Amino acid sequence: MSVLSILTIAIGEPDDASALAVAADLAKRHASTAVVVNAFASLAPMMTPMYAGAGVRTAIWRTMSDEEDQVRRTIDAEVRRQAERFGLATESGAASAMIVAPRGATSWADLMRELPLADIVVVGQSSAAHGGSFAGPLGEALMEAKAPVFVARGETPAGGQPAAVAWDGSLQAARAVRAAIPLLKDASKVAILQNPDELDRSPGAQADPKRLARYLDARGIATEATIEVRGRHVGQAILEAASDRGAALLVAGAYGHSRIGEALFGGATRTMLGAKTGPHLFISH
Repeated sequence: MSVLSILTIAIGEPDDASALAVAADLAKRHASTAVVVNAFASLAPMMTPMYAGAGVRTAIWRTMSDEEDQVRRTIDAEVRRQAERFGLATESGAASAMIVAPRGATSWADLMRELPLADIVVVGQSSAAHGGSFAGPLGEALMEAKAPVFVARGETPAGGQPAAVAWDGSLQAARAVRAAIPLLKDASKVAILQNPDELDRSPGAQADPKRLARYLDARGIATEATIEVRGRHVGQAILEAASDRGAALLVAGAYGHSRIGEALFGGATRTMLGAKTGPHLFISH
């Protein structure tokens, strides 16, 4: 059992429940504390017309403030529900807990305070769907903090179920695997997925799945035979292969190409992030 630093980002969407459930399960399994940051950002400053009179501006601010307060209450209630569901404390100091991060000057400041030491950042699908823009909490976690991100799809935990690793030998995939070791140890079995058409054929390429299998075996993680994945759309083919293996978790590298290339041409990462169904996704850049 390993102690993890778990950061959960809630943004006021219905699928916050999925992120909180996954984070609560991880906290329970690894005797850790899941810290929840409310990243719902008030739009009042941007939506208030500069030319509006004092009375109008005050009314708009009050409306937005009321909305933000309602979102905060909803998130707090969901934190309590998931903590009770998984038998977690809601105050720091316990072996396993889920707590809401202290409020700072802004929600963004709260995120920046908690992000640097996060071992895993858990988000819901709503955050992931916008990840291709490299903006928002997901982009900040992946591209700036280089933190591994767990995209939760549904409230069913991944622990105790099959997992899959999309392996191309890249630094991004390697970072994802290293960060996912505690989660892969929780899996009932692990499959290695590989698209031979996408591999680096240069001398010294590190894509040999046997090397990954030996690395995982040395850490007490047994793998199945490597599954070759072929298809014109790599991301979709990997998702389908993982689902066919019954995987509840897919570990993969993220954004192996440049930001401009990803933004212009899409890519496997954006496909996996945008999928509304399939296994939970664990990615690292």
